[in-house]
Amino acid sequence: MYRQCFDLLEDKDRQQLTPVNAPIAGFNQSIEYPLGQLTFQVELSDGVHSRTEDVDFLVMETPHSHYDIILGRKAIGYFIANPSIAHGILGVPTPTGIAMIYANKECNMAERKKLPQKILKTNKSQEVKKWVLNKEFPEQSITIGPTISEEARAALKRLLIKSIDVFAWTPADMTGVPRNKAEHELKVNSAFVPVVQKRRRMGPDQAKACDEQVQQLVDAGIIREIQYQTWVANPVMVPKANDAYKWYHQIHMAVKDQDKTAF
Repeated sequence: MYRQCFDLLEDKDRQQLTPVNAPIAGFNQSIEYPLGQLTFQVELSDGVHSRTEDVDFLVMETPHSHYDIILGRKAIGYFIANPSIAHGILGVPTPTGIAMIYANKECNMAERKKLPQKILKTNKSQEVKKWVLNKEFPEQSITIGPTISEEARAALKRLLIKSIDVFAWTPADMTGVPRNKAEHELKVNSAFVPVVQKRRRMGPDQAKACDEQVQQLVDAGIIREIQYQTWVANPVMVPKANDAYKWYHQIHMAVKDQDKTAF
């Protein structure tokens, strides 16, 4: 709910505003703090069918908005509503049938109006900061978001330094989750026979990363070399934004299914 709508409420309703400490990220490419939160009953109706639910509204200070309120995912979930942007329709299941709510011309006009283009400069205090926890591995940094206070940031760093021994810095540190806690299983139907795949060649960067990762995992005892295997699959390298190509091996494969994971 935007301030322009909040100001039109009756005094008794405005007095129900409760404080909210969590910031909202993404509005105008900045971080904003709501004025507070209100809870109202909201009715969605097409004139024939209707449904009423309690909805929490965050009141935002953002000026000159083309909208009074925006129903978020949580509110849409309360109504079990199904919006179709292409058709401008919101379908809402009710006790008496499906309410079909259509967008009106005013909504379409507000949607099509272009907001003035502004060059927004990022505040340095709002930038995501990377921090090196273990100086022996400076390439493995930790990302700390900009929404927490300096006091909380310092406390978080102290906690991470105190708990540095719980992190895995090399493949040799990843001994895996104990089998009595969790392990993977392959539910393979014995009625189906293996399908032969064509060999898939990797690009130079992927092949190099694959060789390095395989050697590290072999050295750490996480995988082992085998010969004359019935099941052999093409390896798939998964690109990650911060860690290039990595594998997933924190949870052990059940012993009976290990032969089906050869590559």
